[in-house]
Amino acid sequence: MSIRKYNVASDTLKFPFNYNSAETALLRKELKGNANVDINDLRRVSLWKLDRVLAVSDETLSCLRKVAKAEDLSVDAPISKRAIEMLVDSQGIGFPMASAMLKFLRPDVFPIIDVRAYRALTGTKPYYSTYTLTNYISYAKALADIAKRLNRPLSDVDEQLYCFDAAHNGKI
Repeated sequence: MSIRKYNVASDTLKFPFNYNSAETALLRKELKGNANVDINDLRRVSLWKLDRVLAVSDETLSCLRKVAKAEDLSVDAPISKRAIEMLVDSQGIGFPMASAMLKFLRPDVFPIIDVRAYRALTGTKPYYSTYTLTNYISYAKALADIAKRLNRPLSDVDEQLYCFDAAHNGKI
């Protein structure tokens, strides 16, 4: 494949820039000349660059609050399923991000579904189509079983599988 290099003498730069338009406009407005820039501003720019502008409804936040305080919660409880579905239906959130958010709220119930941890568990690399509610619940239950068998917190198992894969399986 040949690469065409930009030539200032003969090429024009008249392309419409359409990248995270709403967030681009807000960042430009709020950060230009901002002498009070803080870490959260930088995190926002990082998410913008990664094309990860998040939008979560108040209903989703309410559901997450219920999950955070629920007693005797399981990954396949109706409120858990609803929280996962609502997160995944939100802008900028897929199963890996949703599972990370839920893990921080309830590390006793939700492991992160990560390419490396999934590959270490199953021996196969997940693809976008792999990420379904049913597959996530099966994955989470498998990790909960490992946690029980090894007498370790669930929150350790996905992290350890990630490290195992990195040590034994190389690049993703």
